Amino acid sequence: MGTRVEHVAGYESPSRVVLDSEVSEIRLLLQEYAGVLIDRPSEVLAEIIADFLASHRLTSASELIGAMRARPEEGEALLELLLPGDTAFFRKPEIFQAFQKQLLASMQPKKNGDTLRPLRIWSAGCSTGEEAYSIGISICEAFQRDNSGWNAHIVAGDIRRNALKTAERGLYPASLLAQVPRSLVAAYFARMGEHFLVKPRLRNLVTFTRMNLIEPAFMGRFDCIFCLDVLPHLSTAGKTALWQRLQLSLEPGGYIFLAEKEQLPPGATFIQHSAPGCSYYQRPLAAVARSGM
Repeated sequence: MGTRVEHVAGYESPSRVVLDSEVSEIRLLLQEYAGVLIDRPSEVLAEIIADFLASHRLTSASELIGAMRARPEEGEALLELLLPGDTAFFRKPEIFQAFQKQLLASMQPKKNGDTLRPLRIWSAGCSTGEEAYSIGISICEAFQRDNSGWNAHIVAGDIRRNALKTAERGLYPASLLAQVPRSLVAAYFARMGEHFLVKPRLRNLVTFTRMNLIEPAFMGRFDCIFCLDVLPHLSTAGKTALWQRLQLSLEPGGYIFLAEKEQLPPGATFIQHSAPGCSYYQRPLAAVARSGM
């Protein structure tokens, strides 16, 4: 059983068949590399792989598998096609309301311009940047659009290089900002024809970087982490690896936002806070003593 590709415009190639065993192998290699759980039906995944082989001038699925075994990052381009890319500005408004109205207000006394260490926020799985810029707008708005007394830095990461290019460019079609209040659009974006470009004062708050979330890389500690709609797409091992990284990266007393219906792993000793329409979690201050960190 498999999927056959007969012809791709501009490129003559032999017919391809992607076998179920090859689909399973590629699925496993992607899971080992990025921790993602590709749960699409094998027939659908076989079609995507077949098209990918044609567009990248690979002669067979076995050639792709060989390349991925030798260098796991060879599967990144395919991973970009398979990972969900749904995102939007203020996609979960209740979370951003809680962040702006409750969390930032509670953290302001210990994070002002006189301190040496900035307020650090991590947008994990930032996709094309809308979440990270929404976080930045929330910070600016919380302090009357003037963050001069609020030394803030947002680190936004994703494994998809093309998504990060869009995020770094900061240029979005008008349709993506249709649901954002006009006052915010005017304050933080410059119109360029049918698109809007992020203004420097917002863009300068964010550093975009490529990252594989299940790798044990340490980027310092963060006061707040946004990890929305990431965990459901990971394998069990991927969830465990990411959660270990999140805990290591969160300041004692820091906060983490998860999407609705996402749950903390068993044994996690976080304090749950409620806000209209959402919940978020706080790492206890005592955690630093228990962990020895």
